[in-house]
Amino acid sequence: MKKHLFIIILIACSYVLSLLAIPFLPSEVAIHWNAAGEADGFTNKWWGALLLPILLTGIVALIVFLPKVDPRKENYEKFEKVYRIFLHVFVLFLFSIHVVTLAYNIGIPVQVDVVVPIGVGMLFIVLGNYMPKIKPNYFIGIRTPWTLENEVVWQKTHRVGGKVFVIMGVLIMFTIFVTSVWRFIFLMIIVFGGTMYLFIQSYLFSRK
Repeated sequence: MKKHLFIIILIACSYVLSLLAIPFLPSEVAIHWNAAGEADGFTNKWWGALLLPILLTGIVALIVFLPKVDPRKENYEKFEKVYRIFLHVFVLFLFSIHVVTLAYNIGIPVQVDVVVPIGVGMLFIVLGNYMPKIKPNYFIGIRTPWTLENEVVWQKTHRVGGKVFVIMGVLIMFTIFVTSVWRFIFLMIIVFGGTMYLFIQSYLFSRK
């Protein structure tokens, strides 16, 4: 319980903030924005206020449960601290998105098209810094047929993957300077390009 205290506090705060915000929310609230930062998805205020806290609760429960059913569950003990950092950072990211969503719908000026790319970019950078420390498993990390088959390939791919994720994170943050027409395209190129590079790289490592 103690090692998950930070997460429990964040989840509890997400529900409290939602309940405090509901009286100030319009009947319909925005829950999705396009690349230009314009709201293009709406729902009723109760569902909109509680969606992310409920989603957050479910995701955390799933992430905490996954190591227990992983065929390589014994490896989680070898990177338990890193796994916990991943979980904390991911929860903090979703909590931040929740705060931004509530603030926007209450009427507080928020540039969603700036805040979200910066947040996602920072998430990639943090994950990239810890990625080389992940041990082989079936649920977290760069899982290709070759990394799952060979521990050396896993290690080499994740060392490269850490650097690639940091680069992707920096590039994602810089998309805030790109016009909205091109922003989504650039984001897809960055994510798809980085993913394909790591997939191919893991294959090449397996051939050596």
